Amino acid sequence: MSTILQISDPHLMSKSDGTLKGVPTAESFGMVLQRARAEVPDPARVVLTGDLSHEHTVDGYELLKDILGDWTERSLLIPGNHDDRLGMRTVFHQVPGHDDDEILFREELEKWLLIGLDSHVPDEVYGELSEGILEKLDVWLSENPDRPTLIFLHHPPVPVGSRWIDKIGLRNPTALKALIGSSPGIRGLFCGHIHQVFEGSFAGKPFFSAPAASFQFLPKSEVMELDLRPAGFRVIELQEMAISTRAVRLDAVHFPPRNE
Repeated sequence: MSTILQISDPHLMSKSDGTLKGVPTAESFGMVLQRARAEVPDPARVVLTGDLSHEHTVDGYELLKDILGDWTERSLLIPGNHDDRLGMRTVFHQVPGHDDDEILFREELEKWLLIGLDSHVPDEVYGELSEGILEKLDVWLSENPDRPTLIFLHHPPVPVGSRWIDKIGLRNPTALKALIGSSPGIRGLFCGHIHQVFEGSFAGKPFFSAPAASFQFLPKSEVMELDLRPAGFRVIELQEMAISTRAVRLDAVHFPPRNE
């Protein structure tokens, strides 16, 4: 059995002591990684689902790499709305492509296929999947439709029950829904962006979010409200043809967030 970690939304600043909404995000991310290493000492992959460098600077990605340490080489990255594709490629050599080309991954892990989709739209908070990404996803899923597969993206393709978040999710979920619904091998979809734990379904497949590695948003809120639940991550265990998954949080809130 292989185990994957999903870590999302660290929102690292350009300097290691930078704060966002009162949270020293580098320190919070470091504590999340420490807990993740205790929970899963040797994950097969670490999937980082966006909003990595809040100020989308090379310094932020260098900080991310420094904190990841020896987990850097096993990490798979996709951008969120706060990220910069060129900055990611400058620091992480395993990120394919060049310049502002979309960042995706297709990773084979034993019997499993892991796919990461780029929903970043420059200068926007919402997300979209381009025609090129959807075409590539169609090709990948068609190669072996029954192969057990997981999909990762930053923006949620379904409403999560918070009015303000639902306005800034994935803008074009219909085409993705058609591909997902016709692919029997897909065992789950995973997103970030919403800074809370959510579990539901999309196109008949299980859908999950990860808690943020920084600060949390209060679920089912009309406007943005910060939640006092601790930062965390998601553990995904790959079995023969199925998965089990759970969200794991720090034991306490070490950095109570505040509006700034």
